[in-house]
Amino acid sequence: MIRHNLYSKKSINIIIIISFFMSILLSFHYLSKYDKLVKIEYAQKLGHPMIKSAVQLHWFEADQIITDIKDKKKFLEYGKDYDEFLPQRILALYYYITGDTILDKNGNHETNNGKFLYLVLKTLLFYLSIIYLKSKITKILPIKNCFFIISFLVLEPTIFQFHSSFWNESLFFPLQILLLSYLVSSPVNLFVNFSIGILLGVMFGVSVESFYLILPIIIFQILKFKKKSLKIVASSIFGFIIVLSIISLHNFKRTNTVFFMNDGAKSALYFYIAPSVLSISESIPIESAQSKMNIEKLEWINENKIKVSFNNKKFRDLGNIDNKIDRLKYYNYLQYTSLKIIIKNPLSTVKFMFKKNLHTIVLDPFFIKNFYKFEMRGKLRHYKSETHANEIPYRIIYSGILYMIILSGFFYSLKNVNKIFMFSIVILTLYPIFILGWMGVSRYFVPSLIYLSIFFGNGITNILDIMNNKNKI
Repeated sequence: MIRHNLYSKKSINIIIIISFFMSILLSFHYLSKYDKLVKIEYAQKLGHPMIKSAVQLHWFEADQIITDIKDKKKFLEYGKDYDEFLPQRILALYYYITGDTILDKNGNHETNNGKFLYLVLKTLLFYLSIIYLKSKITKILPIKNCFFIISFLVLEPTIFQFHSSFWNESLFFPLQILLLSYLVSSPVNLFVNFSIGILLGVMFGVSVESFYLILPIIIFQILKFKKKSLKIVASSIFGFIIVLSIISLHNFKRTNTVFFMNDGAKSALYFYIAPSVLSISESIPIESAQSKMNIEKLEWINENKIKVSFNNKKFRDLGNIDNKIDRLKYYNYLQYTSLKIIIKNPLSTVKFMFKKNLHTIVLDPFFIKNFYKFEMRGKLRHYKSETHANEIPYRIIYSGILYMIILSGFFYSLKNVNKIFMFSIVILTLYPIFILGWMGVSRYFVPSLIYLSIFFGNGITNILDIMNNKNKI
């Protein structure tokens, strides 16, 4: 009777509610401890422990958007050329509605300015998406499997920690869960599939790396709907194009140039892969590889008479270019140079990618805690600290146990789950590795856990069933 009551819709609802309030309490704890200005030692200036790195850029950008609104700029001319389109706009909308300020007169982050409610609203969005997924998944899988799938999504610490942060993941997870719900139910309805195209566009607006997600979804639709897939695929593509068109129109209004993906995507290979591959292939230090590439870059600029204003002309200083044609040529050069190094050195590239991908798949349930506690650079940074070294064995063991359960669930799913659905889950899981695995950052793999929740839930169910069968014997 106890086991029967445990695996029920009611028990799933209870876990969802408990997890929601746990997340709220954690957000309150972090804000109570870290919502303050502190001196950043390596920069010798004031900073906010919870808002730094890429997160800080979104807050500065949101403040600029609010300034543009107050200056009565046209709607499509708000903001600048940002890496992501939506996070800073969502943040700006929230603060515009609440009336709180983001930065003080000195350009420092305000404290006690509505951050808690913002985190609560984002967390609520996640749990509402979980409830929606539950309504779909309980129709196709046994309630016991659903119990462990939902429990994983709301309690797994690597996912759970981001609800109490301002990273993009907390916006991206609910969108992923809606996409997973679509794969579970896979309706033929054209409006629903059009909405999935819109959803994929919004996901791109939150994270530019998700641009190619539409490809595995199209493959899923073709395999699933077969002869009916033409209209379904077309409706999804149409929805996706609408979002890209809005982003492109916004960029055109500001720059007179039509584009939906900024130059950051072209410079990523130049910064993060090419120097390491060159370093391995020529057996030289990474600094020497960067210096070599930088010299070639400066020579190319002079030869092509590109007008660039630099701060220091070092490797990471790409400079500023006002001329749009020159800017396009310059960033195309960076991309071409990077690809040339990568393609000419396949063995070095594979060696580099393999090492980085191993780092990527080692989960880090401590990431947010350490992000708040440590500085990003200098002597007080987390990387290579004693804390970092002590946590590695725990992270490896935890990741290993989790992946073994997931592997068990994969084999269970081969016999009990639709193969097309399984194929799509595997592709979506591997997607971050193909797109961002070369960064070696475990945070980029966390979105894959959303999809792996299916295999985890099935894995736990499989293990418990095997144990129960042994006990009966």
